[in-house]
Amino acid sequence: MTAADPKLIDQAKSEVLSASPQLAALRPELVTSWQRSKEALGSPERVRDVPQVGLELLDGHLLEMFQAPLARASEELDGTGLGLLLADSEGRILQRWSHDRSVVAYLDDLGTVRGAVLSEEAVGTNGVGTVAATGRSVQIAGNEHFAEFYRAAMCAGSPVRHPLTGRLLAVVTLSGQVNDRAGLLRPLSHSIATQLGQHVMDAERPAARNMLEAFLAASRVQTGPVVAFGPDGLMMQNQRASRLVSADLGLLQRLCAEPSRSGRVSLELSEGLTDVQVTRLDGGSGTLAVLVDTERRQSQTGFGPMRPPLAGRSPEWLAVGQLVARHREAKTPLVIAGEPGTGKTSLGLGFPFRPDQANRPSAVVDAAERHVLGTRRWLQRLGERIASHAPLIVRGIDTLDPAAISGMCSLIDSAAGGAAVLLTMSAATRAEAEAAGTRLGYPIAWVPPLRERAGDVGPLWRVLADRAGRTAHLEPNREALAALEAHGWPGNAVELRNVIEQLLLSGRRGSIGVAELPMSVRGTRSLTMIERAELEAIQRALHEADGNRSRAAEILGLSRATVYRKMRTYRLTA
Repeated sequence: MTAADPKLIDQAKSEVLSASPQLAALRPELVTSWQRSKEALGSPERVRDVPQVGLELLDGHLLEMFQAPLARASEELDGTGLGLLLADSEGRILQRWSHDRSVVAYLDDLGTVRGAVLSEEAVGTNGVGTVAATGRSVQIAGNEHFAEFYRAAMCAGSPVRHPLTGRLLAVVTLSGQVNDRAGLLRPLSHSIATQLGQHVMDAERPAARNMLEAFLAASRVQTGPVVAFGPDGLMMQNQRASRLVSADLGLLQRLCAEPSRSGRVSLELSEGLTDVQVTRLDGGSGTLAVLVDTERRQSQTGFGPMRPPLAGRSPEWLAVGQLVARHREAKTPLVIAGEPGTGKTSLGLGFPFRPDQANRPSAVVDAAERHVLGTRRWLQRLGERIASHAPLIVRGIDTLDPAAISGMCSLIDSAAGGAAVLLTMSAATRAEAEAAGTRLGYPIAWVPPLRERAGDVGPLWRVLADRAGRTAHLEPNREALAALEAHGWPGNAVELRNVIEQLLLSGRRGSIGVAELPMSVRGTRSLTMIERAELEAIQRALHEADGNRSRAAEILGLSRATVYRKMRTYRLTA
């Protein structure tokens, strides 16, 4: 129906609360909710604040059941100006999610915090308590609320029922300030509630029940984050795991998907190097990941084994890192080869290489300097460095001519065993690199391109984003991370660094969605949750209106221009 005029709503509410027989033509459920609120609270002016209960009284098991799917849903709401709320069947707020600080501040001002009681008996008509009272989806906007301090708020809530018994388990609500997207909130909240119902159904299966029991048992005794991965993509995380970002969860999921992986494993997450205890559950019920210890480790300026903050934990990256470390320790020459931008010099050093002169490690000699110094002078300096028996990286030997390469190899061979000398070269293929190694007489370590180790994109993003702009807190959401991992990265880590720097220069901060990524990186993508809900709502309205766009706009409570624009966006025809 078309949104009613606010003055009409105020007049109708006044008539209802004064028991006048003359009622406006408003939704019956709204009128009955006002009447229930009046019986419980009297006049709206008497509702001045929101009561709260102690956090120890909240249902922790219910929150842990829905923590993972709601955390994912909240990421798709980033930038919408909406907060996501989970309440129990009595209208008590168990948790709220939002990546928008202004939304969090707004909810704080309204008293919509953990432990807040939003039942109709406590604050009157609202998108949490009215759902709990009726067991049906509702949308309440502006002065449709009973309490006066909600006049600038809009909210839409839906019940979450047990799929087998039909019992009301919880209420999921979207809340924010009144805006022109209000007409689409109700179908979106219903979509999220439906997903939670399916989540419960998945957890009811025998294997999933075993996983749930193990997850709850671990959550009771562990002090850190606990994440469980079960059959058919089922995932659960306790409240302490809510601090994990999307990339962290993706790394944990890939780790737990490896059949041979169990016991304690070190993993580089957004908080630093973390020890993860991986436990495989009996009967194929799933895998439990308990984060045991988080330790930030700073870059080191000397040679040594590969260690954080050198990003990447894929098997391919670790294998080449271990090979490089063995040659460093044995002080035997090695050619580290790969496409440009794959991190060859960083692997040689064992910590991130920064090419700018101010931070350039003394252990690096650039072969390109030969073009400035001349071959004789460059070889003389190289000989002095090798004679000092200090570890050395010769960077970019593919730029040297045959005479310089011959002189370099002579210097290295004459000082065999005295120092670790590692050479880097750019090559298009592994075969090309191995042919070069044969000519030089040294073994080759091939660094796989970034497109072949998509699991390293998330950790590498964090290191590069932290280096480029620590205070910006750039972090890709789940959908954006999937797009980044699917990209071909012809420029490897250098291209990824450029993407991050472009985002910083454009003023981006905080969570990054697919829409913020460069067009070259986005590729084809599926619709987000809020886009899917919008599309479904518009399709239903068009069907109900027999294709009449103006009538569909009235049904949605939106302007015709907005409906036309969204139809073009989703390529809909009447």
